[in-house]
Amino acid sequence: MKKVNLLIFVLAVVISVLALSIYLKQTPPPEKPPLQTPKDTQPAPEKQAIVHYPVPITEPVEKEAVAEQPPKEVEPEKPALELPKILPPVENSDKSIETVLADLNLKHHLLALLVNDNFIQRFVTMVDNLTGQRLPRTHLPVLPPKGRFLVSGTAQAPQISSLNHARYDEHVELLESVDPDLALEIYVYFYPLFQKAYAQLGYKNAYFNDRLVFVIDHLLETPDPVDPILLSQPVVLYTYQDPLLEQLSSGQKVLLRIGSTNRQKVKEVLKIYRDKLVNLKP
Repeated sequence: MKKVNLLIFVLAVVISVLALSIYLKQTPPPEKPPLQTPKDTQPAPEKQAIVHYPVPITEPVEKEAVAEQPPKEVEPEKPALELPKILPPVENSDKSIETVLADLNLKHHLLALLVNDNFIQRFVTMVDNLTGQRLPRTHLPVLPPKGRFLVSGTAQAPQISSLNHARYDEHVELLESVDPDLALEIYVYFYPLFQKAYAQLGYKNAYFNDRLVFVIDHLLETPDPVDPILLSQPVVLYTYQDPLLEQLSSGQKVLLRIGSTNRQKVKEVLKIYRDKLVNLKP
């Protein structure tokens, strides 16, 4: 009886295997879904810098010959700038800048204040740092004022001496002596180099012209305290007794140090340049 049952079990298994084999041969395998070809992915567009104010042209255009027109009115002649036909790299721009600065016909003692070595890089670095707490004096495009910081008053109540204001008279005279239209012509023509120097500071996605206008606005916000300004001497260096003045930026502190008369002169010049910079027509 046991042998019969075992035989039946074996036959059942064999029949099941045969049936499964026949089924698999007659049934086609399921079709695989077609492979999805990846769509062409476009790289994300590079983030564009926001232009707050007009930016000068990025490439100099050679001046075309224009037919002479009879002058309508006799106007005082301005010195002609000797602009290079092709802009040099910013690293080799010293000679070109020295030439155009000489064309401004400044008095010799004022022209001598300018540092022609890496002038564009120095100017850009100075502008960018005027809103900070420290101004890199070794990277300024002008020579520092002569002499030392002068203090008057008493040991218990020191104050900025009025004689200290005169140390900055030449620098203020330089600023007032430059023709704003000629300065703007130089700035616009050499703007690609100013922009390059600004990018070298790490600003790959910003425009120097925007930064320059922002810094001018920042300087125009400098308060106008009455002279003499009181000081403190907690250790060695002097600080402003008024904590609101002490927390001002390096650029605003320079405007405090030059005295109220010079400060007003500088602000008037800055307003002129701001108006021109925000209304550029490249």
